[in-house]
Amino acid sequence: MYTQWPLNPSTPGLATHSLNDSDASASSRSRSYVTTYQRASGLQRLPYEIMAYIVKCLDIVEIFNLSLCSRDFQYLVREERFSKAVITAKAFYTVEAQEAQQTGQFSRALRRVAKRHQALSQASPFVIGIVGVADSYEYIQGILCYIVEARPKRWLRILDLHASAGQEIVVDIPVLIREAVPRSAKSRKYKFRVLYHANGITSCLFSFALPNTENWLLIFKAEEQDIVAKIRLESTAKIFVRNNKEYLYFGTHSEEGAAGFRSWVLTGFSISDRSWFPRKMHLADVVGYDIGSTVCFEIIDDHFYGLSNQTDFEIRETDWVSYYHCFRFPLRDPDPRNKQIMKKNDSWRRQHAEGPIDDRWGFLKLERDEASGTINIIESRKEWLSGKSGSRRTYYTTEVLFDEGPEVDSGDELPIAEGYPIYGRSSRPIGHLDKPNNKSDRFRSPENVHAGDDSNITPMFTRSQTHLRSYQRCSSTYLDLVDDTPSGTTGSRRLRLRAGHRKRYALRPGEYVKQLYQPNEIHFWPPERDSLSVDPFLDKIYGILNPPDYIGSVTTSSDERSLVYAAEDKTNGLKVLVYISFDPAARLAGMLREKYVLGEKAVLSIDGETTDRGGFASKTEETTTQLHSEDTISEAKGKFKVIGDLPRHPLPSYISDPPSMHTTIMPPPEGRTPWAWFEKATHQHLAGNNFTFAH
Repeated sequence: MYTQWPLNPSTPGLATHSLNDSDASASSRSRSYVTTYQRASGLQRLPYEIMAYIVKCLDIVEIFNLSLCSRDFQYLVREERFSKAVITAKAFYTVEAQEAQQTGQFSRALRRVAKRHQALSQASPFVIGIVGVADSYEYIQGILCYIVEARPKRWLRILDLHASAGQEIVVDIPVLIREAVPRSAKSRKYKFRVLYHANGITSCLFSFALPNTENWLLIFKAEEQDIVAKIRLESTAKIFVRNNKEYLYFGTHSEEGAAGFRSWVLTGFSISDRSWFPRKMHLADVVGYDIGSTVCFEIIDDHFYGLSNQTDFEIRETDWVSYYHCFRFPLRDPDPRNKQIMKKNDSWRRQHAEGPIDDRWGFLKLERDEASGTINIIESRKEWLSGKSGSRRTYYTTEVLFDEGPEVDSGDELPIAEGYPIYGRSSRPIGHLDKPNNKSDRFRSPENVHAGDDSNITPMFTRSQTHLRSYQRCSSTYLDLVDDTPSGTTGSRRLRLRAGHRKRYALRPGEYVKQLYQPNEIHFWPPERDSLSVDPFLDKIYGILNPPDYIGSVTTSSDERSLVYAAEDKTNGLKVLVYISFDPAARLAGMLREKYVLGEKAVLSIDGETTDRGGFASKTEETTTQLHSEDTISEAKGKFKVIGDLPRHPLPSYISDPPSMHTTIMPPPEGRTPWAWFEKATHQHLAGNNFTFAH
């Protein structure tokens, strides 16, 4: 993207300071000021336009850190025209940038993005709290939808955490389903599950038996008490829903193929016209059934995207090359003649000779680049590379590329006859993609390969100890939620965040290095508790992350700025919902602000040598590996503390002030019972369980 950097609106301030400059009290006005001139460094004396060229070579976090070096550099993140140019060039597709387009506060957006990236890379959240207790939940694009049961009553509560809402929408489920499917009132037992929520539209799966089981997809706008659509489902196998403001698609893994394998089938709905598309879209060429691991479906802009990391139903024993299968089609017209498919050369994934894969650790997603807006495939794989005995978790990025013109399919697919009654049907897998190949591995750009934990270097957490596995390309960080319970401890759990972040080497002109990136820096949060002294505040943080008596299963969901996980009570199945946000503007009503708590850098000591590659303690006869607390060694090295008092100055208004929001539910049509209303958010009733570390 071409960016017009602003010319100098005001020359950066000289290195002039006044005595008592930090004193803002009224008495300071009577004091005499003396202006002193200090010699500025060479960088500080550079013209505004030259600094703009330098900034082009830095990422947003580096720009933010540069602004902290001197008051003369504060304009880098304070001056609106300069900040607008930086945001446009480096973070145009972020939520912060879109908000700045409306408010004009580009400097605030720049600082928010920089702090969010830095918080992710150091596992140092700004807000944590318990936001509810539920029987089930879904966390989708910052919206928390959770169901609370108190038979015969049952409520769906919808809370916008990204918007820091102090109120949540409450939906009376029994009243809703009686209005949507009147004959279901005769059934005492039913199931109700949230599938998706976006743009104020909620999609739920409703099942009941009279006596035969019926499955219904209910689509409604709770704020308007409007049931947008309902449809009886033929199958609910692996059902998913995606929508924007204008279109909605749902899919099931229910189509029986000629070879005996099931395939995906899509059904589309026009929200503006309130009508279903007349024919279904069959995806016989999409192999895989586990959403998030082997397949991925998303609506991005005006297209529906589909992705699979498998291209054959059967396992190949010969040397083969694997490719992604990625396609898209316009939402307004799900016609195979408009479907675009990634070319083979652009969709290369891996070669069989690279080594076996542990599928339990893998995840697959489509993600928009915050700077360029390009769509990328993000895949995590745990592999035994090049015949090594140890495994490594690696995060791969592949850019999604399509030709300008649409195409039916690639390879050997037969053309579809005009007037064929079913869209996209095919009786064969994509056999032309997975074929024996004896060529050497293709080159992968270091920017697109992030090597994670390597068991050859340090012991790794097991899969059962790792409840969240995510990767944020915007900050080159992989983030895990791990159970770091000390060995020998029973009947308890210690959940902590663990982040691995990589940085580029700073190279001088003509300098050569074997690797473009430094080894990962590992951070844990919260910091390790000191066995010699008790910190009540740190104990509170651990108590929120690990609610007492909730030591059952853990389920997680995350995005680029926050995560929500549920810890289950084994006795009654209730789940405590814990919210963690890396957005500096996030807040929860009534949250407490006592101290700052930063991520603790893991330092690995092997045979007396210290390295920054983090792991956890292990011991053998030849090598001693021990994880030290960063706070322990900070006294000798003069490093910052991970826990400390916050500055006395108040929080910015956009954090401390409650957000304004629309709190009116439209009344239902005359003669109908209301089934949605606003209530104070549940987390406001959980006093002392929400904290902010913003400063």
